[in-house]
Amino acid sequence: MASIFFHVLKDVDCLISPFYNTMKRKRAEFFKHVLQIENDFNKGVENMKQQTFPAASYTDWEQAAHSSLKGKALSKLFTKTVESIELKPLYTKEDVEGIYRSLPGDKPFTRGFYGEGAFPASGFVLETDPLSEGAAVGVFPSVSMLQNIHTQQFITINTVPYHMAGANAVQELVAALSEAVFYMKEAEKKGIKKSDAASKLVVHFASGPRFFTELAKIRAFRTLWSALMDAYELDENAKPKISVETSQLTLSSLDPHVNILRTGSAAFAAVLANIDYLSVTPFDQLTGETSGLSERIAQNIPLLLRHESHLDKVIDPGGGSYYIESLTEEIGRLAWDEFALMEDKGGIEQALRTGVFQKEIMEVQANREHDAATRKHQLIGTNIYANIDETNRFSDETQVQAKIEGEKINPLMPKRLAKPFEQLRQKAVRLEQTEQSVEGGIICLGELKTNKPRVDYVTGVLAVGGIHAVKSENIDKIEEAVKFVKDTKLPYYCICGADAVYEEFGQELVDELKKAANGAMIDVAGKWQADGLNGSIAAGDNIVEKLSELLSLFEGRTIQ
Repeated sequence: MASIFFHVLKDVDCLISPFYNTMKRKRAEFFKHVLQIENDFNKGVENMKQQTFPAASYTDWEQAAHSSLKGKALSKLFTKTVESIELKPLYTKEDVEGIYRSLPGDKPFTRGFYGEGAFPASGFVLETDPLSEGAAVGVFPSVSMLQNIHTQQFITINTVPYHMAGANAVQELVAALSEAVFYMKEAEKKGIKKSDAASKLVVHFASGPRFFTELAKIRAFRTLWSALMDAYELDENAKPKISVETSQLTLSSLDPHVNILRTGSAAFAAVLANIDYLSVTPFDQLTGETSGLSERIAQNIPLLLRHESHLDKVIDPGGGSYYIESLTEEIGRLAWDEFALMEDKGGIEQALRTGVFQKEIMEVQANREHDAATRKHQLIGTNIYANIDETNRFSDETQVQAKIEGEKINPLMPKRLAKPFEQLRQKAVRLEQTEQSVEGGIICLGELKTNKPRVDYVTGVLAVGGIHAVKSENIDKIEEAVKFVKDTKLPYYCICGADAVYEEFGQELVDELKKAANGAMIDVAGKWQADGLNGSIAAGDNIVEKLSELLSLFEGRTIQ
């Protein structure tokens, strides 16, 4: 039996041995190949380390940019902010020459008042700021109200009323510094040291839609505060806390979920700027009644920034960026010059009593509103890409105003940029609820590929005002356009096509449409001109004025 078993094992071994030897050889070849790849990779890395590249100059970039722009001027890449700061398309080392570099906790505190980083806390309750909140209701506070704030645990400087009235970043910083000086002087009247009053300050900002400007604004405030400490001989510990809320300036009750992106971006900028307290606005707060979903998202945004983005692990990550450092310096320089000028003329008290500061802020707000009306400033879901089929819960902004006693002054005029567009949509909804037609006709001239860009543009503009677009088929003959007008009997039509197609149809098209339109308003998409046209819809137009005019046409027009 043992002999038989021995012979079986011998036969099996004869069968397995060649296979085993083959596998062993293959494995050796495989590892040799892997080793060769590793050696080649290491040689490649060493070669890369030894390589040098020619330094690219600003002139080299200009040449590449000119080539990419295909004949357009390089100036097209430069933009101007509401602070009158010209933003360049490229920042280099030369742009930060002369800017003092420091670490967080070191003067001039650009990167942070303290060397240790801490993620901003939430739930902080602000005290009343009688100056700014009084200006919001048109009152300069009485002496008793001003003296009362020094009995509080904190002294709040709330720049949000200025922000909501349209103030730019420079004006917000000026207001913050000038209010701080005012409150310190008031403290001295009560025998309180300026440094003691300054250490109780909480400066509250709104973080708005311009990401880098908001980041630079808060960084610039600390730099300015360092200069203020030197100018007013404050103690080293006389550093305020910085609180930020996400701005309501660009929030909209139209397509409200876009507000999540707005508040998320604003919160992100504020956290990067190294602040102490953060408050995120629920996306549907404008309706007057927030939902559980919106409150939960508002609470989760800081958690995402902290635990997902790990922003609690780094202090001032924007430090060292040529763009951010340059923008911080520019905003700070302009703010200090304006602050010094305001103090020379009597400080924030005189600026508010005379109405000079309110007037300057109103001028900035007018520019903001014009940019929104012409779509230079795009509000997604509001003045562009509007969802005409959504069910709207329009804003209810009846807020409890602070009760401020004192002397009457010109009030700040807070206004969100989306408000005019919300009013347009509200008017359209009211017209529809009374069974009045809110439709405009679009006459699509020529082939689809030539008329589609302007058809889509005009459709989008009409949707912003809650006006439904009724489109014709692609029209090749004047008779077809006339038939469309006679069949639809609408109060408004817009001719859409390419400029070359307009020329082909010529004046005869407008003449025949006017005869068939029975007094209807006829516009053209673009800048083509012909006798009998009432107007146009084109890029750069004030669409608030145009849509207000169009909605007035529909009053009294019942649905056919």
